[in-house]
Amino acid sequence: MPRYHVVLVTLILLLLTACSNNTTPPAPVFSSTPVTQAVEGSPYAYQLAASGTAVTFSLTNAPSGATLSGNTVSWTPTAQQSRVLNNFNVTATASGGASATQSWAVTPSGTIRISRIDTLWNESGSTTAPFDWSRPDPYPVAALVPQQDGSFQSLSGTAGANGAFEIPNVPAGYYWLRLGLRDTYWTSSSTFDVGSDFFFPVTNGAAPTTSTTYINFNFTSLEATATRGLLQVDTPELGALHYLASTNAGSTTFFGGFGIGSNLDFSVIKNAFVRQYEPAAFGSVNGYVLGPALTLSNLSLTTGGTNTISGALDHPVPASINLSVKGSAWAPLFDHIAPTAPTAVGGAFYLSVLPYISADGPNVSLSNPIDLIWTKENSTSIFSLRSCATNPPFFTNPPLTTDVEAGTVQYSDPFPITWRRTFRVCHSGSVDVPVPGGTTQNINLTNSQTTSLPTATVKPLISAVQNPKINGADLFAAATINGTTVTLTWDPPAIGAPYGYSVDILSPATLVGGGTVGYFSSTTLSTAKTSMTIPPNLLASGKTYLFTITALADGKANMETSPHRSSLPVGSADVISAPITTAAN
Repeated sequence: MPRYHVVLVTLILLLLTACSNNTTPPAPVFSSTPVTQAVEGSPYAYQLAASGTAVTFSLTNAPSGATLSGNTVSWTPTAQQSRVLNNFNVTATASGGASATQSWAVTPSGTIRISRIDTLWNESGSTTAPFDWSRPDPYPVAALVPQQDGSFQSLSGTAGANGAFEIPNVPAGYYWLRLGLRDTYWTSSSTFDVGSDFFFPVTNGAAPTTSTTYINFNFTSLEATATRGLLQVDTPELGALHYLASTNAGSTTFFGGFGIGSNLDFSVIKNAFVRQYEPAAFGSVNGYVLGPALTLSNLSLTTGGTNTISGALDHPVPASINLSVKGSAWAPLFDHIAPTAPTAVGGAFYLSVLPYISADGPNVSLSNPIDLIWTKENSTSIFSLRSCATNPPFFTNPPLTTDVEAGTVQYSDPFPITWRRTFRVCHSGSVDVPVPGGTTQNINLTNSQTTSLPTATVKPLISAVQNPKINGADLFAAATINGTTVTLTWDPPAIGAPYGYSVDILSPATLVGGGTVGYFSSTTLSTAKTSMTIPPNLLASGKTYLFTITALADGKANMETSPHRSSLPVGSADVISAPITTAAN
């Protein structure tokens, strides 16, 4: 064979040998299983393992703070990363370049952080008041976490400084946050603001002993009215001085008074609002408009003595509103809200001013409004879920089942323009419910709302929930159910978009000293969902209960994070169940 042929064959053999030695290694195969359990603030580690030639690892996706050193993924979940899904991706690469990816997710258990710092308002402005969680409570704060078997795991926590309370190691998902007997919320949030805005009158505390303080009134410059009107006196401080009496037709003066037995220190009262209300007709609805008024300051009252508050009322400060209320739109809202059709009790509306509360500020509860226009109201129930009136309901007025087209209504408004004006509407219907023992109880259901001053016809803001059920059965049908595991469901209202719902559980109790048995609210539960499973130990075997479901509207509140931080508009609408009995064991 020629020499060059031998060389050629040798080269071919060398090339074939080289090709056979350059075979690419196979892709790595992960042999380690990801760690998916983690706890907020605690180190997390996962050691990677994969078969292959000279495998290296790279962290291609991970939550902030996670690192890879060699074959170990390390991470300490933060508060923001707990109770939410955190995705990881790791790529394993062999020496020849082949790779494989492993993906997993970690949802660390975390701490629920509760804050209760109430804001207290009065004529001096606002101050903050952190709540003291360390006070003894028969219903301690807890997170009630649902389990797969339908039970609930109760997780407790500890009080901190400045109104803080923390519950650690709460897994992701929804849970009942129990803050007290009447404050239990279905939420998935890791932070919860339970603070509220309150009107908190100025006070110097209690006087050393109980005494009777007499207040006499002597006012002049009233407007002479053709029929009886009203005179009202209120003080923002203490909240103890509230006076309402009739004025005589044709009279321009007023004399009256009363005594208060208490241990209150009346020397703190420095301001008083005196108002004359004049009878008015708003179409077919009777009511009152504010006429002359007087704001008194620098009062000096003696506790346990006789005091006189006097002065000449100022002439009315003209104001007006085009008053149109779609009363007929409320009439059908009382259909299908109770086991039997409610009897219309009455309807009322109020145009009011809130002293010292700014027009753009939050809603402040316990603030006593000064009514500028208000209707007479009728209320006969011994028990009402929610009160509609601020004035004593000893006048009667037909329910607002027809439209009120009053046109331009004139009234007086002498109060600072910076104070908030509101328009409230309330409709009430009463229903008789049977009480264990053979008696019945009259309960009022309401549809109420408060908005800014209207510029168009006032219509319902919210209606009641629809199709309420208990364990799948009609809530309006009396029933006996097995066990105390109860699930309530309902459909959203036809009108309005609720921010949430509250469920009151009413159980029979005997009035102290009277022997009368009646239903009283024992627990309030709140949710943003349209169903709830009653947490444990709230229902007992062999007992009878009523359930009310109230749809709630609010311009700011969030049922799962800050249920009491409120702004206009607000509204509510009730339904009530038939008596539901749990079978005896």
